[in-house]
Amino acid sequence: MAIFGGWFCTRTGVAMGVGLLLLASGESGAATLSISSPESGHGSPARLSIDNALNQVVLPLATPSFVGGQGPPMEVTPGNRFMKILSEHLRLWQDDRTGLALSSDQKSALRKILVSTRSDLIGTDATDLRFVELFEAALAEKDLPVAELDALNARIGEVEGREGMRFVAAIKEMQAVLTEPQINILKQKEELVLPSADISLTPALQFADRILALRWQLLMKRPLSDSARRDLDARYTKARDWLFSLASEKTVYDRKVDDLLHEPFVDMGRFYDLERKAGPLEVKFWGTFLRIVRLLSPPVPPSVR
Repeated sequence: MAIFGGWFCTRTGVAMGVGLLLLASGESGAATLSISSPESGHGSPARLSIDNALNQVVLPLATPSFVGGQGPPMEVTPGNRFMKILSEHLRLWQDDRTGLALSSDQKSALRKILVSTRSDLIGTDATDLRFVELFEAALAEKDLPVAELDALNARIGEVEGREGMRFVAAIKEMQAVLTEPQINILKQKEELVLPSADISLTPALQFADRILALRWQLLMKRPLSDSARRDLDARYTKARDWLFSLASEKTVYDRKVDDLLHEPFVDMGRFYDLERKAGPLEVKFWGTFLRIVRLLSPPVPPSVR
């Protein structure tokens, strides 16, 4: 479920701090968002906010399953994205127009790195996909299985962390095959590479929005008083506004990381600098999302089950 920006500590960070992120209200920072009581005059007995309408009809129809709604190549897990970047680098370097004039030994070494990385990522990506499916299923259960959810979150973090480390190792191995003159040629071509024109918000928001819509529908089926519904509606509206704000900020760093990884020669120093900023933001986004999930998922009374 991790996107480019922050995958080094994305899910691991959330898993390690999930209890504090979701339960603590006295800490500062976006991850410990305080979902305050509604302002006076918000809502009415006759009508809840537009977010209620979105979650009842629009979002469920517009956002298919984050896993099941994707066709190949699936990118809900990071393996395909990682392999695509590595393959693009190899194609560029082997292109005669690039001017590297790779030797036969260099081509063979680069191909071996690519094949070896693919073999490693296939296994870890399959494991990751299984955990993501179970994570999504747990989020859709009527009675939220908190302990199971936390355990799956931690396991996804471990697997995606290994995938990220394998990807970075592959980039470094491939670039180490090049000679200094070849590296200089690639660096001279960096100015010719345009930044991505894609301004789409992170796919993580689509996933979060869909799950929150499911939780909202389940919550609205409960026997709640009008005042309780208005209170939850106001808090939820404020929380979703904040989640969109985090998604926007996260997308900015995702694009910066993505642009860097698509340069002819990846400056690993710059990459690590970006990750140090993108990683904590990723943790804030997922921590806020999980906290909203719990807001919408109070324990179901035995009489209602």
